[in-house]
Amino acid sequence: MKVNETAKFERFGSLFFLLLLGIGIGLPLVLSLLACLANPPFRADVFLGIGLVFMFIAWMTLAMLIGYGGLTAPFVKRTAKKVPQLPYEFNSSFKGRGGILYIDVEHGVIGFISAYNPLKIQIFSASRLSKMKTIPSVWTGIRFVFYIDGKKISMPTLLTNKVVSTKSGIGAEAVSKADTFVELLQAAKLQAGGR
Repeated sequence: MKVNETAKFERFGSLFFLLLLGIGIGLPLVLSLLACLANPPFRADVFLGIGLVFMFIAWMTLAMLIGYGGLTAPFVKRTAKKVPQLPYEFNSSFKGRGGILYIDVEHGVIGFISAYNPLKIQIFSASRLSKMKTIPSVWTGIRFVFYIDGKKISMPTLLTNKVVSTKSGIGAEAVSKADTFVELLQAAKLQAGGR
């Protein structure tokens, strides 16, 4: 099977930056302008003061949305609907806050929809993967990581604000899930290298 690969891995897309600028700067300035126009006379110092307050609130909200993967989730979901139309047999997938990973072990192909580039399904030969491993940290979370063309992708298998022991039931399950995906990525890479 011939793989129609993405030439260069693009973690960030233009939509992500447009959302950041629109929500983080544009929306606060529009709201500030509306607030000042509703209470004449217009004063530039009041406009800037209100604008800065709205920007602070907007950036705090954006930080939370980005941290939990909610900023571009509707776009990722819409793009994911196109995956079944692709000529690959993705038999495993993992959805995390960084995006969605698809694995076709038999053909040594992976697909990835980045939460920061949500309009694009990127396809790679698994031979381009490296450093696949599980990171079972009590403090920074349980996740598996891998690199595409030297760029790190981190996929948490346990999202919580609490410290969770890797030996507890939920912690051991998250480690097992991460180990499973590392093994799938390694198997896909082995299959891609065998051709």
